Amino acid sequence: MLQAIKILKFVEEDLIMRSKNILRLIALLAVSALLVTAFAACGGGGEKDVITIGVLAPLSGSEAYYGTDMLQSYKLAVEEINAAGGVLGRDLVLYDVDDAANPNTAVQAALKIISKGVDFVIGGYASGAIIPTMQLFYDENLLLLISCANSTEITAQDLNQSFMINSPGTHAVVTLAGLLESLGSKKIALIHQGDAYTENLASICQDQLPKRGFEIVATEMIAYGEPDASAIVTAIRNSGADFVYWCGYHADGSTVIKQLRRGGYDGDIAVGDGSASPDLIKACGEDGEGIYVTSPPFVQFAEGGQDFMDAYQAKFNMGPGNYATLCYDTVYLLKDAIEKAGSLDTAAVRDAVQAIEYQGLSGLIKFTPERELAVSNFIILQIEGGEFKLITLEEESTNPCYINCSMCTNPDDCHCHGQCGTEGCQCHGAH
Repeated sequence: MLQAIKILKFVEEDLIMRSKNILRLIALLAVSALLVTAFAACGGGGEKDVITIGVLAPLSGSEAYYGTDMLQSYKLAVEEINAAGGVLGRDLVLYDVDDAANPNTAVQAALKIISKGVDFVIGGYASGAIIPTMQLFYDENLLLLISCANSTEITAQDLNQSFMINSPGTHAVVTLAGLLESLGSKKIALIHQGDAYTENLASICQDQLPKRGFEIVATEMIAYGEPDASAIVTAIRNSGADFVYWCGYHADGSTVIKQLRRGGYDGDIAVGDGSASPDLIKACGEDGEGIYVTSPPFVQFAEGGQDFMDAYQAKFNMGPGNYATLCYDTVYLLKDAIEKAGSLDTAAVRDAVQAIEYQGLSGLIKFTPERELAVSNFIILQIEGGEFKLITLEEESTNPCYINCSMCTNPDDCHCHGQCGTEGCQCHGAH
């Protein structure tokens, strides 16, 4: 009996010891798992941490052509940067969400980007879609680089972490004024679509062109997708306009242009940057011949543009669109700013963007205190033989201070005599 008791006690002690060892093993494994997770999160074990960039672009709907071009241009820049070692030793990763160029969809897309926990946000094609997202990103302390949208209403939001990479509508109107002067046009008709971008552009024309001596004889509005522009054609013909400026998007621009031509209007026609698309040429057909475009910088006319075009074609089996240079430059601008800041801190990167002078495919990128592009990147194109051709005007006629002294931000850039933005500023050819 005594021997049996000893055996039972030995077994009990052995079981207790084994249980303690098992508990120790479980605890050790749990700690190890936590260490592995933390190590991976810190970029250990050869795994790189990443910089996540939210992308807001119209990937569906009538403006999907532009959104696809935007995203592909971002991807090309990211691929090149990562292949060269990334930014601060980290790879860039894009997180793209479709905003359909629609304000309500854009807000939902912005919330999705915010919930992802991105580091920065780029994109923005339609001004009406990006504007309602700006406060959301600001409240989350996210830097926003707006590649394409350019309504001055963006600036009016006065949010110090949002920058426009594209020239604002004021620059477009300066470029337009130079074209009007070169053609000898005097009576101008405007057509917009009632949204944040197109109505803003028409409003700037109404404000600025009369200061240059041009008369606005008609301002018309047509709804998105409206197939019948006959009333507008009649109103413009009756107005005596010798020049029509379409401020809207290309999807409806071809409808208006074709009906103007077939309705007997034979004056000059120009379209804004929202219609600067090869699709406009296809949709207009012969009616598009001779149409002018106040355009963002097309890559085929940019210095070094051929290398970009070749790389884009090889990767996506198609040519780049009209906003490709601006979007490609957006990513490289962000890279440059992060490296100058030396961290991902929003305030530090924002200050680096504000102070930056970056020479990209789209031209020199530097910003006014209001975070608009300081130097215009607009060019003038004309449709000839089914293609866009670059039109060159005298530099002085497309200079911001030439049309309005108050638009001059730098005497060296604007050829102004004396102090810009004051009553005493005397611009060449303008009083």
